[in-house]
Amino acid sequence: MKAKAVGVEKGWLEKKLASPKFRKGFEEAVQKLAIGEQLSRLRQEAGLTQLQVAKRIGTTASAISRYENADYDRYELRTLQKIVYACGGRLEILLEPGPKTHRAA
Repeated sequence: MKAKAVGVEKGWLEKKLASPKFRKGFEEAVQKLAIGEQLSRLRQEAGLTQLQVAKRIGTTASAISRYENADYDRYELRTLQKIVYACGGRLEILLEPGPKTHRAA
């Protein structure tokens, strides 16, 4: 029986990420997923339901559900702040420079 070579072939995702268009869409999807997941986790760790958070910030449970959904992409900073603070959390936004090839002259 022959032994297989390990780790020398690029994986599917790595090959797809070589495409700038795919990489951009992938990174945006990961960010949306991360925001929703973090909001949901923060709320659950605070022991709150979506309805309880909604009441604390003067909105509906369905609005909180939308913010926790990975498909949602219309986040508003003020609403994010309200949700996070209602759950006893702290909102921190990190902006990082991109590759040098994308910097303005």
